[in-house]
Amino acid sequence: MATPSSKSNRHEDFVALYVRHEPAMFSFVLGMVGRSADAEDVVQRASMTMWRCFDRFKPGTNFRNWAFQVAKNEALNHLTRARRDRHVFSEKMIELLASDNSEEADKLEARRRALDSCVEKLPQDDHEIVSGCYAEGATVQSYAKQKGGTANKFYKKLNRIRGKLHQCIEAQLGIEGSMI
Repeated sequence: MATPSSKSNRHEDFVALYVRHEPAMFSFVLGMVGRSADAEDVVQRASMTMWRCFDRFKPGTNFRNWAFQVAKNEALNHLTRARRDRHVFSEKMIELLASDNSEEADKLEARRRALDSCVEKLPQDDHEIVSGCYAEGATVQSYAKQKGGTANKFYKKLNRIRGKLHQCIEAQLGIEGSMI
């Protein structure tokens, strides 16, 4: 029987892994079900299933692959239920979409990690502008007012910073001539 502290650690492990992979899982599911509201429902059901079955997850194995498999099964269940109500893709088509979406989710995750790395490499002033303008609830206008500058000035700075970030991401991913 698990001790209370081991249950707490297991809970924290699940939450940390889930939070890290939930955005990619949502994108994956959205590609399968097509509607944001449906994807939210499917991801919520998948998260409950993952939580109930987390004791079967082997630490050190690939949580993302496990989560995607659970999400795929939930999406297929959702589509089976929805089949009665409207036209949906065949199961073979869903398998193809799931495969494509998994690859896209991998690419998006790599871009997100590259962006995080590139933001950390920004000069202090640029990093402060990005953090200030993109903080939760913040706007460029509110940040400019706080710093005593014009919104136009900070929009221009942000555009230059975005260009630097774009180049850094491309360099990290080995992409030449592509656009974000």
